[in-house]
Amino acid sequence: MTIHYFEKIKKRIAKLEWLIERESIDTEYDEDADIGNIGGNIVFKDGSVLHFKEIFFEEKRQYRFHYMDERNNLISRWDNAPHHKELRTFPHHVHLPDGVKENKPVKLIDVLDKIEDIVIERLE
Repeated sequence: MTIHYFEKIKKRIAKLEWLIERESIDTEYDEDADIGNIGGNIVFKDGSVLHFKEIFFEEKRQYRFHYMDERNNLISRWDNAPHHKELRTFPHHVHLPDGVKENKPVKLIDVLDKIEDIVIERLE
């Protein structure tokens, strides 16, 4: 399953090629255990940058998607680090410039969909 997800991510990134300045993506995968991780950086044509890491092991998934503008100012960071226990969606949350908010679980493809809209708007 994990390898198929990584393939979907690579296809989604390929569809965004027209918005991407450069990218660096690394994957590791153990087919027998169905565990792996994908991580890297994508620099978009508006100068914004996505740093990401998604780790799959057993039935669990850890993620961090850190999206910044061209001046390295936070736009959004989605993660499921086990802090912010006060949030109803714990451990899932999003960091925004005005604070931490509840957020449903997200995958890299979800984040890329959101970023696509942001980059298009910023380039218009």
